[in-house]
Amino acid sequence: MGIKFSKQGQGKVENLSLQHHLMNYLSKKFYIRNLVSKQRRRMLVAGYDLDMSYITDHILAMSFPAERMRAMYRNPLWQVKSVLDMRHQGHYKIYNLCIEESYDPSHFHGRVESFPFDDNHVPPLQMIKLFCENVSSWISSHPKNIAVIHCMVSIPSQRRYVGYWAKCLSFPKGIYNGSPEVKLPIPCRRELQRIRLYDTVNTESIFFVVSESQEVPSQLYRPSMERTRSCCRQFKSGYESSNSPRYFLSFVEGENEENKSEVEPHFIVQMDTECSALYHKTCLDYNFEKPLPLTGDVRIIFYAKMFGGRLFYACFNSAFIKNSLIQLRLQDLDKVGKKGRSICGPSFCLELVFGPANAKHSFSTSSEDECPRYDSS
Repeated sequence: MGIKFSKQGQGKVENLSLQHHLMNYLSKKFYIRNLVSKQRRRMLVAGYDLDMSYITDHILAMSFPAERMRAMYRNPLWQVKSVLDMRHQGHYKIYNLCIEESYDPSHFHGRVESFPFDDNHVPPLQMIKLFCENVSSWISSHPKNIAVIHCMVSIPSQRRYVGYWAKCLSFPKGIYNGSPEVKLPIPCRRELQRIRLYDTVNTESIFFVVSESQEVPSQLYRPSMERTRSCCRQFKSGYESSNSPRYFLSFVEGENEENKSEVEPHFIVQMDTECSALYHKTCLDYNFEKPLPLTGDVRIIFYAKMFGGRLFYACFNSAFIKNSLIQLRLQDLDKVGKKGRSICGPSFCLELVFGPANAKHSFSTSSEDECPRYDSS
């Protein structure tokens, strides 16, 4: 009735050894990784096939350096380390942009910086500034230094993101002249009043979710918090909002008002301009009964259905809203897939209407005022 410890332990060791041999064999084969990269060009270095590309002479982009089973279809971490030590020994620093995964910085001699934000989304404005200052300081400290940037996705998907970082780093003085002193504008509170989508086809409704990034004390990552969700529907006569003008006192700091102790109020008149010609256009509309206050980094995601079926999304910062209006064309939106393109006509436009900045003491005239008419000539 003895227990066969020796045979059971030997079986476990053999299975574990078999797994290691299998992972090592598959990591050296290119087939699975080529499925991820599809027909895009990869980098062949010292017998390694890596998802890696030089954006500039001092900026290198790559996919996530993975361990264990993920190394079969992503860059194996030990291969990435071997290539970087061979090509740029002592002169590289890793910049991890993903929030989903991390690794021990000791794998890369402790030269790892983390700037996490949601995958396939726009980083917060403040993070862009901190990132550029860090990378610029590292690159300018030695002529041979390079920045190795990666997120979770593969090179074909993240090339435009890393290219965006590269443009930020080279403006306006260039990399070797160091980063200039940049003062970011202070995001002001704006009230979203209306969302419209012009020239839509093959659909009568589009759902949307409005999110706002939240600052967490002592944490660089800013999670998005949902503010509201609803649906843009076909614009129909009889459901329009009030056309009466509204008057505001707007308190906005101008560029040349740094030395002023108090901000002078500006008198603003804002009015809806819904004319009869609008009803003949293909337009999906949602008007907020109570304006939605937003501050800082904002993201609006549009869906074909309430849950799932993402079409595209738009990101902006409230500090850059001019004249209470944002108009975005199809090429200005992010992650536009086949479904998104299928509902957009040739003159598609997303329009976001905001109230005046920091508006106070608002009042309106009689609701019996007629809609203003404009001469088409």
